[in-house]
Amino acid sequence: MNLASRRKYGLIIIVVLVVLLWLAVMIWLALQPERTEGTLGIDDKTTHGAAGITSVLEDQGIGVQPAQSMSQLRAELDRHPDATVVFHDKNSAMANASYTRLDELADLVPADQRVFAGVSEQQLRHLVEGVDEITGVPVVERLEAKDSCQLQAAKEAGDIAAVRSGVALDDDAQGCFLIDDDGSQLYAYAQTADGSIIFADWQMLSNAGLYDNGTATLATWALGRTDTVIWFQPDFSLDPDRDGELSPVQLPDWVRMSIVWAVIVTGIALFYIGRRSGPVITEPLPAEVSAAETTVGRGRMYAKAKHYAHAISILQQASLARLARLLQLGNETRPQAILAETAKQLDRPVAELHQLYTPPAQRLTAEQFVTWAQQLQQLEQQVRDRFTAPTKES
Repeated sequence: MNLASRRKYGLIIIVVLVVLLWLAVMIWLALQPERTEGTLGIDDKTTHGAAGITSVLEDQGIGVQPAQSMSQLRAELDRHPDATVVFHDKNSAMANASYTRLDELADLVPADQRVFAGVSEQQLRHLVEGVDEITGVPVVERLEAKDSCQLQAAKEAGDIAAVRSGVALDDDAQGCFLIDDDGSQLYAYAQTADGSIIFADWQMLSNAGLYDNGTATLATWALGRTDTVIWFQPDFSLDPDRDGELSPVQLPDWVRMSIVWAVIVTGIALFYIGRRSGPVITEPLPAEVSAAETTVGRGRMYAKAKHYAHAISILQQASLARLARLLQLGNETRPQAILAETAKQLDRPVAELHQLYTPPAQRLTAEQFVTWAQQLQQLEQQVRDRFTAPTKES
């Protein structure tokens, strides 16, 4: 193998390695959970984001790890078995999930490690014990922790404000910040008998909610029980079927992402192979190219680049040369004389032909270029027919 071949293959190897590295980075980024998009994003500093509480937790040495898929949640729990898991169903994934998936979540996360930022009916049935229902209420401006409150976090918080939801509890659960909605007892904050904590209104954990009286204290107590908080906002990639059971042929997220990238890379490779022009063909020098071929090539080049003014000028020059041959005029004949003789033979005004062979004064569109070229071709055809039509003598 000569030096040129070795350089060629070395360059190909380098390009392949760069492409593979780029794909690996893209796949890694695609598999990372979102941190800022949607409500309660842990890096989101807007009104509905949760950057406020997560930054407070991190300042206290508590790590906050995002998770979206079951595999991400399982991996984080493998690394931090005692971590507190915040459930926030921002995409209504758990509200529409199958019973199998919800039971899997219940088995995966111990009850005393669950914190719910708002709960749906599906979560109440499968993940929460001791809560009968959740109900939306008009905005409650201020709620106090009564003397009957048994939860230390609520006592420390004192009072909260701007609550929009409440949960009804059975005898096994404890609640604080009572909302008296038409006689029904609803609580803004609750803890079940098995240790799950419920924020009835998810906005209590948002940046806006933390500024309302003791909400920040309440959130810090609830989420700061361990040294790691897993911020679980599920976004299940595959929807359950109509019967509520997951398909057995569903693949993990990384497998499906790898298939997508494999298709993309294959398409790029096929495109690259298909556009290759093949080996260089040599011919004796000097190479000779006819004037007509050169003119056509220039016209195509200008048309492809949408330089219609240049292209029409080339066509006008070529048309004048052909008219001179048809009229049997010399090669040195001036364009004015060619047009004058053409007008005489066709009995047409010279000014009309001058206008047809004058360079365009403004930018041409594709439609104007095509129309102009057709008019030039029609004029040549008329001259050709004039000199080739049989006479009476013949």
